[in-house]
Amino acid sequence: MAIVDLVDKLKEYSVLTEEEYKELLLTEDPLLRAKLFRGAQEAMNFVFHRKVYFQGVLEFTNHCPQNCLFCQRRAENNDLPRFRLNWEQIRGACGLGYELGIRSFLLQGGEDHYYTDMIMCNLLRNLQQQFPDCALGLSIGERSRQSYHRLHQSGAQRYFLSFQTADPLHFSRLHPPTHALSTKIACVNDLKDLGFETDTGFLVGAPYEQTEYLVRDLTLLQELAPHSITLTPFLPEDGTPFRQQDRMALEEYLRLTAVLRILFPRANIVAPWSLRRIHAHGQILSVQSGANVLRMPMAPPAEPGDLDRSAQKKMLHTVEVMYRYLKKYGYSLTPGRGDSLLYPNRVEDPQPAEPDPSVSEEVEPAENN
Repeated sequence: MAIVDLVDKLKEYSVLTEEEYKELLLTEDPLLRAKLFRGAQEAMNFVFHRKVYFQGVLEFTNHCPQNCLFCQRRAENNDLPRFRLNWEQIRGACGLGYELGIRSFLLQGGEDHYYTDMIMCNLLRNLQQQFPDCALGLSIGERSRQSYHRLHQSGAQRYFLSFQTADPLHFSRLHPPTHALSTKIACVNDLKDLGFETDTGFLVGAPYEQTEYLVRDLTLLQELAPHSITLTPFLPEDGTPFRQQDRMALEEYLRLTAVLRILFPRANIVAPWSLRRIHAHGQILSVQSGANVLRMPMAPPAEPGDLDRSAQKKMLHTVEVMYRYLKKYGYSLTPGRGDSLLYPNRVEDPQPAEPDPSVSEEVEPAENN
């Protein structure tokens, strides 16, 4: 088989051997690299008509009793200032996002025991009442199936829970002994079974990572068949044992995104905000590699009498800049919930416009600086 036929095989059969996956992820052959990204862009163009959605993310608590070695929220990080947002701050942050056209909110935080099912369910019902046309998502870690059921019944439609790595040995080197990969997988399956639009994925560039681990990650994703996929870039954080480690390489991230777009042509693939810490245009490059959802941080509005209106200004500036860059490369930033095409209970957004025939479909991502 010719080397460049690997992409055709991936398109046709949605599976490669371990060695073939390694070749796609590690190759220095420019023809194979170009064909991989072109295949991802073709899928993005055909399925999503070059439409990109925004998802507003609000970190509402950074308290966490866990001690994951890579996470800045870890309980043993005594230098991290801790906070919990109140209802008015949460509502205000979502309100600012709503004014800018965001119709998808993700509330994320540590596994904060303060947020019992009762508190979270009240919060979700109030948000649903305030923003009835918006999709509400959560990313608050591992909980019981009964807890997930209550959250879903109270208005949470989406849930993001990364399994981080599909290799048990690798998992054990990133987490304390009390954590288990099997628990992560069980939670993801519970979420999907209960009717959530389920979002999962893995860490990219984490310490001790090996290419064969990434192949197992891709295989596990196919077994889980999520509605949405989020790759989390590893970044060394202060207050963690990995603070001196190297950060993720952007090229590796973009290749994995392209492979995922070909493997899951109808899934939502998310470009997280943290990519900007790797490359100023990291999210745009991820879109060019097949992502169709951009996450951006939201923040509460200024308190009464506070002259600093930076939160609103930053959000507005971010939307304007992203709109310009996407338009420059032939993509459109589209208002709406952006429910996954794989989600059976999706709410239809307005029909996509026909793609502009004047826009080239072969825009290759820029090289990593």
